[in-house]
Amino acid sequence: MNNTVTGHANKVAPEADETSAATIKTNVSDEGQIPSFGELVTQLQTPSSDGGPVAESFEGTNVDLTKSPFPVNNDLFEGLIHILMRDLPGNKYTFDGEKEVLWEIQIQGKFKRQIKGPIYLAMELPQEEKYKVTAPMKLVIKACLQLMKTMGHKDVHLSFGGSGEVPHMGAPAFHSFDRVVVTPPGATPPPLGHHLERMPSDIQRRKNFFKIDQKIDVGSTYTFSMKNRRFNPLSWKVVGVPIARQFTVSRFAESVRLAVYEVLEENGQPVEDPQGRVNTMAKKKHTKRNTFIWIKMSRKHHGQEEAYQEEYLHLD
Repeated sequence: MNNTVTGHANKVAPEADETSAATIKTNVSDEGQIPSFGELVTQLQTPSSDGGPVAESFEGTNVDLTKSPFPVNNDLFEGLIHILMRDLPGNKYTFDGEKEVLWEIQIQGKFKRQIKGPIYLAMELPQEEKYKVTAPMKLVIKACLQLMKTMGHKDVHLSFGGSGEVPHMGAPAFHSFDRVVVTPPGATPPPLGHHLERMPSDIQRRKNFFKIDQKIDVGSTYTFSMKNRRFNPLSWKVVGVPIARQFTVSRFAESVRLAVYEVLEENGQPVEDPQGRVNTMAKKKHTKRNTFIWIKMSRKHHGQEEAYQEEYLHLD
């Protein structure tokens, strides 16, 4: 398969404590009880009370990050999501000594059925309308694409939204996860809140993703980990991106969402059955999908205009 950057509408030039799913109680808090750290507000998809489908929505349940992990439950996946943030008050997780890692998300649980379409991981803007791209933002997007390419993510799906699609930048989820651990029935999965060692299978999965023959095993427990070295939610800044070394995210968005979903329709047409294969691609518009895990981070508004005298966009 060719390694390409696919875009839609407008194209940009290519380029803790030891915890397991069995021991966690529901840690979803009421909105009025949520403390704010650095004015950050965090929401997760509200778990299904009966394990059924969860409607697509940009609104979920506010959570207190100091009480992570949190439950995930819908028609496709059931388990936990654990959010580990370096600058969060009281954080004791060391990120295995990787000082450049700003936060890590660990997910653990079981698929309840076979997937109906390609599985994607995307960073998106939670809005239905098309994103209006300014000249500085085009520069940022180009820099992000170049960075993703150097990290091995050459098949990036880019959309500025509109016509049934959310503005986002995504890639096949199983190619994007830093760690994937598949624990067979009867065996003990790794505990959340601990470092997941890089295994030979992770190297091969990232290096030869489109050649692997990996399928979803409904009976097994999956543990995923993804680390972020560029976006600091507590300071609301992106750092270390080529061309744009550092910039304040609020210049471009007040909310961002990390989502994992199965693509159900491309350009309004049902996708082919992936037969459980995790490396299936969806190159056209993701016009219908089933989002089964998401985390949204937003900045609180205070009614006054922010001051941006310090920086707008640093260029090399």
